[in-house]
Amino acid sequence: MPKPAVAGRASRTLKPRPAVLPNVVEGQIEEICRDLAVEAKHMRQLQEQADELRRAFRQWAGHSDARSYVDLG
Repeated sequence: MPKPAVAGRASRTLKPRPAVLPNVVEGQIEEICRDLAVEAKHMRQLQEQADELRRAFRQWAGHSDARSYVDLG
């Protein structure tokens, strides 16, 4: 014979969930996707800036006279 608590749980039916919840979750997912797109664009811009700085440094280093450096060691 099943315990009363177990029997009570088995006889319950699932309550229907409101349709609003999936819409709220979908809205949050869309917001996260927009935020990720903005961050990805920002990271691309930072990568371009880093590449530009790297090119400028290499150009500067290639044109500088190695003898002008002072050995501090």
